[in-house]
Amino acid sequence: MKSHFLGKILVLMALVAGLALSGCAVMDKNIPGWAQYRTSDQSHELRLASSSTGTGEPVLLIHGFGASSYSWRHIIEPLAQKYQVITIDLKGFGDSPKPRDEAYSVYEQARLVRNFILENDLKNLHIVGHSYGGGVALAVSIYLAASHPDVQKSLVLMDNIAYPQELPEFVKVLATPVLGPLLIHTLPDTLQVKALLKKVYFDDELIPQSAIDHYAANLAKPNAKYATLTTARQILPADLQEFSNNYANLKIPTLIVWSREDEIVPVAIGQRLHEDLPNSKLVVLSDVGHAVQEEKPALLLPHLRSFLEAESNRAAVSP
Repeated sequence: MKSHFLGKILVLMALVAGLALSGCAVMDKNIPGWAQYRTSDQSHELRLASSSTGTGEPVLLIHGFGASSYSWRHIIEPLAQKYQVITIDLKGFGDSPKPRDEAYSVYEQARLVRNFILENDLKNLHIVGHSYGGGVALAVSIYLAASHPDVQKSLVLMDNIAYPQELPEFVKVLATPVLGPLLIHTLPDTLQVKALLKKVYFDDELIPQSAIDHYAANLAKPNAKYATLTTARQILPADLQEFSNNYANLKIPTLIVWSREDEIVPVAIGQRLHEDLPNSKLVVLSDVGHAVQEEKPALLLPHLRSFLEAESNRAAVSP
């Protein structure tokens, strides 16, 4: 029985690899674009799971695709020594609601996060976004710059989506009809998570079993697989190139942190983003993968602390 099960897994994995390379993903094209979202209302019909610790200026941490606020576990306490650190779970992930609807785009997530910020009356806000969550953070910042320019102090972007790009293989597979649902509902959750983390980490030896177990438990929650599949199909908006024209007008101080070895979002994206964001600084790290905050947080913290402190002090002495 065990050998039959393992054989089934190997066959599925071979099928996955072959179809991933063949580029069979089908992205949702009928979701609203930025033109519709930028004028959307501020009603908050869905409440995101969140937590807060520490006091001081608020720092909002936005996780990436397939993750949750757990991905910031090494960052929260060090920052909370000086700041109010707020984590949220994006719609469909962690402990947040996972409705079976078709609204899981970056723009929809940004609308919900923008509403969270306004409803909680956050001021002097620093936003930190990673990967898919970095794309959300960009859209949130553009929202706020247009309607509430006094709310946000700074932005930190980490290995984030920003422009049209080749989809990572695992996203391509999830967005493939038939194969995506087959894979996510058939393969053991721990196996799926471990395979993904091997793409995320530069050094696979640093992947903790506790992280595999945590993310697998999240994937097993009701409707979590539906949310993951839907997000994969909507992860790169069809009008993303047009949306990127907004970056040149985003004047907020921005720290861009990237891994030179990132296998998911190449460092060329970070370099291009640095060129387009007029008030940005780029830091490129070596020997770490897509999620430095999980793999080697000690590399990230000095840059993050220095940037946040500088922006806090600059605002404090501004006339």
